Amino acid sequence: YVENGARVYISSRKAGVCDGLAAKLSQTGFCQSLPADVSSLAGIEGLVKAFQSSEDKLDVLINNAGATWGEPIDTYAEDGWDKVVDLNLKSVFFLTKALLPQLRAANADGGYSRVINVASVNGLRPPALETFAYSASKAGCIMLTRHLARRLSQDNILVNAIAPGPFSTKMMAAT
Repeated sequence: YVENGARVYISSRKAGVCDGLAAKLSQTGFCQSLPADVSSLAGIEGLVKAFQSSEDKLDVLINNAGATWGEPIDTYAEDGWDKVVDLNLKSVFFLTKALLPQLRAANADGGYSRVINVASVNGLRPPALETFAYSASKAGCIMLTRHLARRLSQDNILVNAIAPGPFSTKMMAAT
């Protein structure tokens, strides 16, 4: 996106990481860091407020925040469940909802804006690992994407999901 001339805003709950990546991406185009923790409504509101201070419209929203929690079913912790579901599912809905004015403004000329939700193959089939909240939240993300696509298409907002398989990240280090 940056290399193709888009004005890109990135967010992460880790401000230093977010700022560093934005600085690197800014070497080839516009990229601004907006650190926020979107697992809470307060974090979402802060991110949206920061974005609105710079932009009136949003062409593409990519909901890619994610977390996992692995623990045997016999001891699976409620706080682990809530952490994963809040970030992987709740934030997708409420961030999209909060940015609807900017998404609608982007297609005021009859074009289309887009929402891309990052789900997982674990939302399509049960994983071997005991990551119950992760697979449930990603399955929920897929259905939420379908529901949002149906509703928001009337506003010229196209909503899709991708469902990648496992790839090496810090999140996968514990599995």
